[in-house]
Order: sequence, then structure tokens, then C-alpha cells
Amino acid sequence: MGLDLKRLRTDFATIAKDGKITDTDVDGLLRRVKRDGLTESEAKTLKKETARYKDQFTPEGAKKIDAFIANKLRAATVLDDPTPVNPLGVKDPAVLKADLKRLRQTDLKGVLVKGGIDGNDVTQKYLADCYLIAAMAATARANPELIEKAFKKRSDGTYDVTIYEQKGAKWVPTKVHIDADLPHNDWYHLQYASARDEKELWPALLEKAFAAKAGSYTAIEGGVPGDALSALTGKPTTMIDFQERGVKADQVFEALSLAVKERRPATASTYGESSNAKYTNSGLYSDHAYSVWGTETSGGKKYVQLRNPWGESEPANNGRDDGIFKMELGEFMKMYANVEINGG
Repeated sequence: MGLDLKRLRTDFATIAKDGKITDTDVDGLLRRVKRDGLTESEAKTLKKETARYKDQFTPEGAKKIDAFIANKLRAATVLDDPTPVNPLGVKDPAVLKADLKRLRQTDLKGVLVKGGIDGNDVTQKYLADCYLIAAMAATARANPELIEKAFKKRSDGTYDVTIYEQKGAKWVPTKVHIDADLPHNDWYHLQYASARDEKELWPALLEKAFAAKAGSYTAIEGGVPGDALSALTGKPTTMIDFQERGVKADQVFEALSLAVKERRPATASTYGESSNAKYTNSGLYSDHAYSVWGTETSGGKKYVQLRNPWGESEPANNGRDDGIFKMELGEFMKMYANVEINGG
């Protein structure tokens, strides 16, 4: 992969704290891009982070990076490539083309579940599928049994994974056959979704099943959290759009609290890239999906607890940087665009 997306996001955030991104920073970034190339998801991230911090660039730096995005980014971007059928006769979903020379897909000999299924196991890495990872974490948090039941191991070590697909008004279970080969680098670190302990394989294998069903890993970049929730649970999902007339904060809080009580997963999404300025230095990110972790009433105030699928990066003063944080209800309603609640 040309750029480490998590490092790229962190670098932008760190530099922005000083109030400026220097021309030297821009020159270094563009050298790396031209040298290594970009995958489609990396190109999207570069554009997103540039827009987010546009006010932090010098005029010359802004001119350089805007010109590159407008005129040369396409030439630096690579597409996916097909992956051959492996010896077990199972076709692995194609990794990003830029990853083909950097990664291997082999069985890392881990275990499906280690110490029980936990929503905080799940970590998004270098794939733009926050909607899916947030839904996976929320489902594992609310009802871990659903995740465990989704896997059936065959005698040859491969898996049948149950994913639901919509047919009319119903969500119908389908079986996706995968093996335990997972994309990893030369240091045996997983490239896409993983558990915090990479020897626990269920997050990576579940993401792989979605990619296998869709045809490639790139095919699952970008999506709707509510659809992912339904694909995991087989139950419909309802969206509450905060911009709709009559939607009140207390009603949203009550709906989320009831979902938590009834062990129904939910997600919350921020506004799109056109609202980048809204999130500058907030610890939140535009066009990003989060898992709803819980609700809380304390000191006469109502709070919504959330988790960033990166497993890190959160608003300040929320304890250790594990991606889990809480927001006062009014602030939550201001910074988020909607919630999607499964079941009910």
C-alpha cells in the first residue's frame, strides 16, 4: 500500500494542532504518493484529509496539493486485480492491486474466537469500510451470540459464514464459503480488519466473507451501516434522520436506550465531506460511521456512548485513546446526522 491511512490521518491531525501544514509537509507527502502510488481508498482518504484541513495549508502548499489532486491523482491511483483460486479450491476476494506485491494471503493459524466475542475486538485498518466495521462491533457488543452463530467450520478448516441479503421486505440467510487465508504483510500483520489480538480471527474472517460475497475487498468500500446491521442480524434497520422535522433529542435518546436494553445494535453517522470544517480539531470525522456503545444519565445530563471503528481517535478528555467515548446528548445531536437502529 502506498500510504498508511491510519498514519496519514494521525499526521494530519497532529500537524493541524499547530495551526498550519507547512510546504515541507506537503512536499514530503506528494513525494511518497508519486513514489508508491495509491489505491482507490487511499486516494479518497488523501482528498478527504486535504479538505478537512484546508484552512491549515499555506497558500503555496494548498496550491500544490490541489493541483496534484486535480491533475495527477488519477495517474497515481491503481485498481484492483483478480486473485487466483487457492489449493483448497476457494477463491479469495481480490485485495487492492497496490497490495498484491506487498501482501500474502495465507492461514495465520489463529483461533476464531479468543476469550469470547467482544465488540471492542474489532478494528478497521486500511480499507474504507467503516460502515461495516462499526456494524460488526455494534452487533458483537449488543449480541455476541449472533456473531458466533454466523460461523460454521468445515472439516477441511474452511468456513461457511451466514450473511443475510435483502429479498423484497425480508432478509434471507445465505452461506458464504471462505478459507482462513487472510491478507498480511511480511511481518504477519493483518492488512484489513483485525481483532486487537490478531490471533483472534473472527473480525478478519467476517470482513472477508462480505468481500467474498461482493467480489473483492474494494467492492465493500463505502456502504450503509443499517444495511450492514441487517446483513449481520437478518432483521430490518430503522434510520432516525436528525434533520427530519419533529425529531427531538429526547426521543433519540429513548430509542437508543431501549435498543441497548433489548440488545439491538445501533450505529451513528456523521455528516458528509461537505461538512469537514464542522469536525476540525473535534476528534470526530466527517462521513464516518460509529458504533453506539450505550447510553448514560449522569448529573442530570444524558450522554450517548460511542466507539470509533478504528479502535482509537476520539474527542479529548475521554480517558485512554481506545476509540470509546461519550458525548452529551445535545452535542451528539449537533455533530451526528443520524442513527440506525436494528430490530424492534
